[in-house]
Amino acid sequence: MLKKIFLTCLGLALLALFAVQPGVAQEDRFAQVAIDTIKAQMRLPKDVEIKFVERQESSIPDFYSVKLLLLTPDREMPVLVYVDKTGEKVIVGNLYVKGENVTRKEAGEAKARKIGLALLDISNSPSRGALETQVTIVEFSNFQCPYCLKSWTRMKELLQKYPKEIKYVFKHFPLQSQGKAFEFSEMAAAVEQVNPEAFWVIHDFLFSNEGQTLLKGEKEPVKQKIEEILTEKGYDVKAFQAALENGQGKKRVEEDVAVGRKIRVRGTPTTIINGDLVRAPLTDQVLEQYLSK
Repeated sequence: MLKKIFLTCLGLALLALFAVQPGVAQEDRFAQVAIDTIKAQMRLPKDVEIKFVERQESSIPDFYSVKLLLLTPDREMPVLVYVDKTGEKVIVGNLYVKGENVTRKEAGEAKARKIGLALLDISNSPSRGALETQVTIVEFSNFQCPYCLKSWTRMKELLQKYPKEIKYVFKHFPLQSQGKAFEFSEMAAAVEQVNPEAFWVIHDFLFSNEGQTLLKGEKEPVKQKIEEILTEKGYDVKAFQAALENGQGKKRVEEDVAVGRKIRVRGTPTTIINGDLVRAPLTDQVLEQYLSK
């Protein structure tokens, strides 16, 4: 009798378990079918992530529309995949109803990928401009990059033109974890530990014609020149030397690089405006779009 009761209870428990599980399992199954199909058909680069958004009834009888997001380093690209209710048939492409592209309408348009300012950890980074502004521009840069020099030349003009509207934040991002580019970033980061204003003095020098010429050589003359400038401006040279020797400068660069890798920065300069990763050159027209919002 007890055995019969036990088996009855076990059967009811299993029935309840299977009654709950199919909804969750099916949701996972349809999403996975859509993801696997996209991976097989689109041959996506390794750095593209696929995120499941939602599953809804589609205009095609007995099919679901499964919405996915393809996350590239700078874009969010919506994709709609049609999966039948058995999970065996899949349609990839645009569905037109009476001449209207229903797939595009339901999926939505691609847009710039949003990156939270908290993730960028800008509170400890050197900045220029007003503290409270409409537009915050975060740039991952390195002093040996000619494109970074060009970008900074343009940024100076914008900071002069919009002194109360924009804030510029500098993030170190040497493209190698060792070598001269990293060492020069390390020196500039060590100056940060001395004084925020001192950093900008050295930053501007390194992005000057004289500084760029010096950066083509060895690191010791660069270090000597930084010490000379700090002395001339009345900053604490010993504090700079200590920050360099005890690894504070290196640690600061590594922190910025870690943030850059987390948001998949692939080159310099990489510019983020109000959380939007922007690939286009920073022009007045681009900036005006943010100022007008």
